Amino acid sequence: MPDDLAPDDLAPDAPRERQSLRLPTDRIEALREWAKEGTALTAAARVRDPNGRLAFVKTAWSDGWVLPGGAVEPGESPAVAAAREVREETRLDAAIGDPVVVFEQSYVDADRDAVAFEAEYVVYAARAEGRIPDAAELGVCPDEIRAARWFEGVPEKLHDGDLLRASLSGKNH
Repeated sequence: MPDDLAPDDLAPDAPRERQSLRLPTDRIEALREWAKEGTALTAAARVRDPNGRLAFVKTAWSDGWVLPGGAVEPGESPAVAAAREVREETRLDAAIGDPVVVFEQSYVDADRDAVAFEAEYVVYAARAEGRIPDAAELGVCPDEIRAARWFEGVPEKLHDGDLLRASLSGKNH
């Protein structure tokens, strides 16, 4: 989390949910620098088009559809990070609105059965319009984004669906 941002300062009016992520030691270690030296913060956007459709992506690491989003860089605000990630992952220019939900995350080393670090994940409401290009035109790294498209509603195969579904179906913002 940025040094100048206390935990309660991140979207103080947004609903907050707890999330525990059990990951193998190698995944925990791959994320440790982001959590300890970086921001320990991720941002994503629930992007709607003028017809109310939702934008989702499939990444190299997800087992279903996810919101466009990613790590907040040092010195970057979460809202700016959400807009940057939407652009990188969908090529859409999103107008970022209010936070929809903040997930207070505990990253648990499953091999050691211990909390390795804490992080936060903020989801913003956003608006965009236009065509989402084919996956070959998306993402910063080759094969990072496997697919991206508009959906009429929340897709059935949603990564972290139990956690996110209620926050995504709201029509506000």
